Amino acid sequence: MSLLGEGLRTPAGPSRNRPHGNVGVLRAFILLLFAILTVRLVDMQILRGEEFAQRSRENHIVRKNILPTRGLITDRNGEPLVKNVGVYAATILPEMLPASPEARYRIYLRLQELIGVSPLEVQTKVDEAIAAGRDYIAIRIATNLPREAALALEEASSDLPGVSLEVTPGRQYTAGPAFSHILGYIGPQTAEEAKQLRGKGYQLNEPVGKDGIEAWYEADLRGQIGYTAAEQNAQGKLITLIGQQDPVPGNTVRLNIDAGLQQYVAELLEASMKDNGTGWGDAKQAAAVVMNAKTGQVYALVSIPTYDNNIYADAERRADELRRIQADTVTYTLLNKALNPAAPGSTFKLVTATAGLAEGSITPNTAFQIGCSLDIKGENDVIYNYPDWRCHNMLMDVRTAIAWSSNVFFFLTAGGDLERQRGLGKDVETSGAVLAAWARKFGFGKPTGIDLFGESPGRVPDPQWKRRTKVGQGFAPGENEWFLGDTYNTAIGQGDVLATPLQIARMTAAIANGGTLPVPHVADAVIGPDGKVVRTIAPEGEKVDVDPRWLQVVREGMLGSVQYGAGARAASSRTTVAGKTGTAEFFKPDGTKSQHAWFTGFAPYNDPEIVVTVYFDIGVGGDKAAPVAGKIIDYYMEKVRR
Repeated sequence: MSLLGEGLRTPAGPSRNRPHGNVGVLRAFILLLFAILTVRLVDMQILRGEEFAQRSRENHIVRKNILPTRGLITDRNGEPLVKNVGVYAATILPEMLPASPEARYRIYLRLQELIGVSPLEVQTKVDEAIAAGRDYIAIRIATNLPREAALALEEASSDLPGVSLEVTPGRQYTAGPAFSHILGYIGPQTAEEAKQLRGKGYQLNEPVGKDGIEAWYEADLRGQIGYTAAEQNAQGKLITLIGQQDPVPGNTVRLNIDAGLQQYVAELLEASMKDNGTGWGDAKQAAAVVMNAKTGQVYALVSIPTYDNNIYADAERRADELRRIQADTVTYTLLNKALNPAAPGSTFKLVTATAGLAEGSITPNTAFQIGCSLDIKGENDVIYNYPDWRCHNMLMDVRTAIAWSSNVFFFLTAGGDLERQRGLGKDVETSGAVLAAWARKFGFGKPTGIDLFGESPGRVPDPQWKRRTKVGQGFAPGENEWFLGDTYNTAIGQGDVLATPLQIARMTAAIANGGTLPVPHVADAVIGPDGKVVRTIAPEGEKVDVDPRWLQVVREGMLGSVQYGAGARAASSRTTVAGKTGTAEFFKPDGTKSQHAWFTGFAPYNDPEIVVTVYFDIGVGGDKAAPVAGKIIDYYMEKVRR
């Protein structure tokens, strides 16, 4: 029989024929193992039980999150506008404090010597945390410590159980106050923010963007948290490192802003606030927008007055200064004037002109003899007089009317005269509604979509709006009806219409580029820690439904304004500028009459690259805003243009 077949046969015979040596060895090994374990248990639980219990009580597994380095913010040329710094804070972990009240108080007294905190204040915070069952959460007892105090605390903390030096990411805004409204600032989370951010993995001590680019691009700038896990003894010393994960730095946000241009515009506006001989007084607020006429890239966006956004990082020591800024109801320092509305004045006539040409109330060749005012016969043969801003005493077509900013020409264009000249619609109300519709086509009455918070939509009045809002207490019966005067006021950018400097700039861009409303963007790209572009902020825009021929006529009028008309002081020696002045009357809180000063324009005329819009809360458009716009265009052509 083969060996293979024999090997497959089931063994026969009694079990005594099987080997027993291996089983004996196994039994001996198991008995030895149990003996060792028994001896070890006796040693740990009986002979040295108290020692291990004490170590268990005193040692503590501590997981510490490592906050990432926040991404930088640079201008379009890569120049950093912010600097990362460490913010030092003293913390106490109540559960790690000594049990003895006397020992605890000695620690509090030592903290007073090191960082100047009140022992009673520290004790109160600790007692409150313990009473609330939060003794396992570290308490901040002092923030924004000077570097010297932080080093002293770190050195002494090994002898102060439960006390630690906490370092969190902070910002230093190195670019200066001219950038404050753009960059915003970072700060500690509020209780409400903490609730919302907990689900996104934020730690309570992690700062967040509060305004400006810091807030809008928070997710890009933040980075990813790392951690270390270690065993720590009662003295706060690390015994064993258990695990760790390095944090991932945040991305850099590169802006479209040109730092040199931004600084120049801010200084120019500041230097131009004084009354320049018009008698209207000094301006208290101002704004300027410099934007690519085709893409919407924002090269400069300035709001005056500026402020030092480093104040938030030092809020305790600069508390009085911060309160003054926050309570400012004269200049509203914290408000970004480029994103907040005012009566646009005669800059709005560009919309009225386009609407008139498109709706057929005027043609490029329509001409009116314009004097000093327009008389309209109303009900019961009452004559209503609507003045122009000056006596023109000339025959005007739409180009000349734009150049010299005639009120009367645009009264007739929008509302007609109730006799020979028709308005934009078949009657007074329809004309008002049609004008409002054209304003909305050019982006008024809604946010522009810029990547900054706090933008106002402005206001576009129409008959429905007036019927809905001007009723009730404070309004006479019938006051909510739409009158011819409402259409006239809107046509010249006064009355109830409101627009932001950025909206005016966007409208100007659409006229300059042939009919596309660009979405303004402050940021250009997000760049990873490795220097590679994560994503770019692509240009966006929407087409205005208008015949390009009408926009060409409006552009010719804007060219005339700078070459021979009301905007002549915006002329540049380096390029051909086209633009429109604006002067809007308003009443101050004390009841006195004043006026806003505007200029909006573009250059070069034949191939527009930039739009410049300038606003002062007090002044005359042609005298105050136009010269500033001309200087900005000169600077751009000489030092920024690529």
